[in-house]
Amino acid sequence: MDVKPQRVRDPLHDLIEFSTTSFEQALWHAINAAEFQRLRRVKQLGFSELVYPGATHTRLAHSLGVFHTARHLASHVRRLLGQSAFDEDRCKIALAAALVHDLGHGPFSHAFETAMEKIAAARGEKFEKRHEIWTAEIILGDTDIGGRVEKGLGKDSRDAIATLLLQETPTDLYSGIVSSQFDADRLDYLRRDRLMTGVSHGSFDYSWLLANLEVDSVAFATDGENYATVDSLILGSKAFQAAEAYVLGLFHMYFAVYYHKATRSAEKILSAILVQIGQLVLNGKASATGLEKSHPLIRFLTDASLGNYLALDDTVIWGSLPMMMNADDHHIKALSSRLLRRDLYKAFDVAEHFGSRGGAASVAKFRAALAEANKSGAFEELEVFEDSPARDPYKRRGYDSPDALSKVLIRGSVGGPYQDLSELSEVVSALQKRTAYRVYASNARAMSILTEIAKGVG
Repeated sequence: MDVKPQRVRDPLHDLIEFSTTSFEQALWHAINAAEFQRLRRVKQLGFSELVYPGATHTRLAHSLGVFHTARHLASHVRRLLGQSAFDEDRCKIALAAALVHDLGHGPFSHAFETAMEKIAAARGEKFEKRHEIWTAEIILGDTDIGGRVEKGLGKDSRDAIATLLLQETPTDLYSGIVSSQFDADRLDYLRRDRLMTGVSHGSFDYSWLLANLEVDSVAFATDGENYATVDSLILGSKAFQAAEAYVLGLFHMYFAVYYHKATRSAEKILSAILVQIGQLVLNGKASATGLEKSHPLIRFLTDASLGNYLALDDTVIWGSLPMMMNADDHHIKALSSRLLRRDLYKAFDVAEHFGSRGGAASVAKFRAALAEANKSGAFEELEVFEDSPARDPYKRRGYDSPDALSKVLIRGSVGGPYQDLSELSEVVSALQKRTAYRVYASNARAMSILTEIAKGVG
């Protein structure tokens, strides 16, 4: 049978093509595995569509885009190094890892992980199953996609893909394409999320960044002594403004989109529902949730196996809400109804409120006063939720540190030595970690108490 190239029409990249090479045909075969197709039912931005109706894109679309972007970066590296110095095998591992990097995300991703941490804590356990770990288990386990990867690329490649995805920091030029501060993941989701939400934040010149990519040897050092050199992606000096815009754009998108008040409110409600279900299951009262014993959520909370995890996705959660509206547990009943109707808790932005009136000191006083109010029973159970989303815009570790490949390295002048972007850019250097602090109130009574607490603080 003749092998044909396979094409996907993408709103960001236009045509993403998988060629007739055995490698790309193997990846296409992996895309059609059940575990990859599950990503059609996990949205990239979770509840963001409650704020931005266009943000309905999936993790499957993003995964294809990350592969496409990684292939762009790899083609630049191949051209810069020359075919003789280019490591095709390492490149293939990186491209395959880019494609499957999001396999382990659960429904509503981060809200789900937060709930699982609280459920585990209630059981006296520690939750350590980040989505990266689930991804590795999916690749290495007795799964459809694991078998397809091994058949198409070999067992050693299957193991290498899982190993790369579990790395905290990149170890070479090729793994840096998959995971660093300038990687295919960020380069896709920043542009894709901006497109699909319709916001103006997050704009940067992607084409110009790629046009100014270089490869240079990066020295690792400890106590001033170099112990290794590794090739890494470097940006030429002409990309300086584009690099600044990239870092700033990513930072702005977090607080404009990812940490939007309404989105975070919905996440808090879902987490509370899941924690309540987990507690009832732990106490042998699963029937009070409104869900059958055979329901995927109940099965997973009873037995957190890989198979039960893969049965969960966003559609399972949405489809469960009407059933949970008939739950015997009044919290689950009320919260599921609110989520389904988009009747979200209202946010009192404490950090914003005290931004020009005492700043961090006033916020700390408010926190203490709120804790006292909770202790004295001023609020009913689950009447308010606290939220402290934080973002470090740029992690500074020095360009000669062991994790130097995580940095955005750029030349200060044409042909000059490279430096960490934060050392050359006053804008990036001035950026500081930002932490929001909000309290979400379920009703007007709770909001009035929060307002009074704020008045008391001053």
